Amino acid sequence: MKNTERTETRKSEILNIAESLFIEKGYIHTTINDILIKSGISKGSLYYHYKSKEDILDDIIKRIGDKKIEAANHIAKTKGIDAQTKFLQAIFSLNSSDDRQAQLTTDLEKSSDGQMFIKSLADIVLRLAPILLIIVEQGISEGVFTTVYPLETVEILLCAAHALFDNGNLAWMPEEQKRRLSAFIFITERALGAQEGSLTELSQMAMPDEGE
Repeated sequence: MKNTERTETRKSEILNIAESLFIEKGYIHTTINDILIKSGISKGSLYYHYKSKEDILDDIIKRIGDKKIEAANHIAKTKGIDAQTKFLQAIFSLNSSDDRQAQLTTDLEKSSDGQMFIKSLADIVLRLAPILLIIVEQGISEGVFTTVYPLETVEILLCAAHALFDNGNLAWMPEEQKRRLSAFIFITERALGAQEGSLTELSQMAMPDEGE
C-alpha cells in the first residue's frame, strides 16, 4: 500500500472512532486521550494527521458534506436539463437518503454544543453556493430567474434551508415541516425572481405522500 493510501486509511479510522465517541460522550466531553485509547494508536501518529480535536470535527463535517457537494456538482454540469429542474434537484441532494447518515448528523449536532451546526453551515455555504450559482446563472440566461444578486441570494437561501431543515435541534412535526417548506418555496421564488408557482414542485418532492 502506498504512503498516501495508508495515510487516508488511518485518517478514516480516526474519523470513524471520533464520530462514535462524539455521539456517545458528546463532542465537548470527548478528549484526545479518549480517541487514542479507543483507536490504539500513538499520540504522535494521531497528531501527525490531526493537530486538534477541532481539526477532526472539521474533517468529519467535510466528509459528510462531500457526497452532497458531489451530487449537486453533477446536477449543475448535466446538459439538457432546465435551470428550475436543476435547482430543485440540487436542493434535494442536500437531504440525505441514508437514514443512518441523517441520524449521525443529528446526533453530532446535538453533542457538539452548536459547533457542528455552525461549521457545517459554513462548509455548505462556501462549497455549495458557487455550484448553485452556476444553476441560477443558467436560469437567468433562460429567462426564468431574474436577480441582480445571484450569489448572495443563493447564500441566503442556503443559510435559511440549513437552519430550518438540517438543524438537529428543530424537530418539526410533518405538518409544520410542510408549512415551512411551502414558505421556503414562496420566498425562493421571489428571491430568484421566478414566476409565482413555478417551484411548487419543490414541496411535492420534499413531502411525498404518506403511502409512498
